[in-house]
Amino acid sequence: MAYDPGLEPAGPTEGEDGVGPRPFSERPSMSETPRQAEAGRFARFRGAVSTASLGRSPLWLAIEAGLLLRILAANIVEWRVSRGGGTRVCLFPDAEYYWKLAQTIRDGALFQIVEWGDIPHFALRTPGYPLFLAGCRMIAGDRPLGARLIQAGLGALTVWLVYRLTRTVFANNHDAGETSSGGERLALIAAGLAAVHPYFVFTSALLLSEAVFIPLMLVSLWGGAALWNRRDGEKGIAGPALVVGLASGAAVLTRPSWVLFPLLMLGAWFGFRWLAGRSLRPALGAGLIAAVGFVVVMGPWWVRNARLYGEFVPTALWMGASLYDGLNPNATGASDMRFLGDPEIWPLDERGQNDELKRRALAFVRAEPGRALRLAIVKLGRYWSPWPNAEGLRSPLVAIASGLVMIPLLSLIALGIWLRRDCPPAWILLAGPLLYFCCVHMIFASSMRYRTPAEVPAMGLAAVGLVRVFRGRAGVDHPTPPGESEENLRQLP
Repeated sequence: MAYDPGLEPAGPTEGEDGVGPRPFSERPSMSETPRQAEAGRFARFRGAVSTASLGRSPLWLAIEAGLLLRILAANIVEWRVSRGGGTRVCLFPDAEYYWKLAQTIRDGALFQIVEWGDIPHFALRTPGYPLFLAGCRMIAGDRPLGARLIQAGLGALTVWLVYRLTRTVFANNHDAGETSSGGERLALIAAGLAAVHPYFVFTSALLLSEAVFIPLMLVSLWGGAALWNRRDGEKGIAGPALVVGLASGAAVLTRPSWVLFPLLMLGAWFGFRWLAGRSLRPALGAGLIAAVGFVVVMGPWWVRNARLYGEFVPTALWMGASLYDGLNPNATGASDMRFLGDPEIWPLDERGQNDELKRRALAFVRAEPGRALRLAIVKLGRYWSPWPNAEGLRSPLVAIASGLVMIPLLSLIALGIWLRRDCPPAWILLAGPLLYFCCVHMIFASSMRYRTPAEVPAMGLAAVGLVRVFRGRAGVDHPTPPGESEENLRQLP
């Protein structure tokens, strides 16, 4: 029987863009199996995402959603802190140091913390995050909510940076079998995950250095991805190299434990070029430019410390306390700084404390290597814990809710790492920070809090895993879905 328009259903049906009528030829036939129907829906979803034009770009929708969630979190945290009474500015005690140091910068006073009696500490923290907070206090006043809302904006910027990083790593990575459309799709999914990840949202509301460190880290990694994609003879290598140096320097001034990663990242890039038989001359030039950018940012802090202490202090004089916090006879893997009240410790000046605590930590490792190794295993478990370790945040409800989010997400990251095992940029730039901080916190005190910043670039790998999971569910590994070609399917991870 010929097709009669009068037999067409009167009501509108969903089109390929999700809002308009769907052509009759695209609607499932009576003979179409459920698996084929699901495969067809998945194919249409992929097409809709890749067009990025549903009135608003999916990227901007992710950024807006991320911003709104972070503004909501900022107000919730502000309410929770004010409800506790007192003069505290945040849920974590570290925030008090940053807030006080920000006030010294804003008021033009000496950059110092006086604690444990009357002992001044001039390099207790690096100045990156206090400088940011000082700017927030000058713009938005002394109420912490102002700084939290500005950090919400930074969190939204982080969503965009995740998109740019993932797209740069995958879009031109032909060695990994990726196409530009495949890289775009992965970047959009990664940005969406970064927008709604509950711990990323929560981190933006806390007055802790992670809020500023994360976007700086992402800029540094993005510059590294741009370097990795440069072909021999291609111009424009100086810009990404300078971005790597400047952003890495700012990230170290915000979070000193990042100091070794830029060297490892550039070293891995050099090694990759050498193994591939490519010229090292451009890489050496880029490394020199990155070093100059790093020194430009770090230089003022180095000069200040040299004048103050008469010696080179690269970051902060807190290394000894942090090391002993993780390696001492009473260590549990968690942070517990009560030893700073020891009568043999607190009367010492800043350098004396740092040197003595470092000496004690190293003596503990030499005397009890087995105990130090067991502590490293405990810290490894704390780092990869799917639920919070902090005393004030632990409860059965939080553990269940966190586990329901983090276990699947960490599994997707692991799957993405495996699927991209032949893609060096993905390992170094997306998984590298996770593995780097894992090693660092097998020595120092550990918590899932220290893993959270490193998860942000890994959203690109989670996107790889997520697409593969949905690809399998849609039956893509079986007969080709209606309307799809084999060439299009090969664009999927």
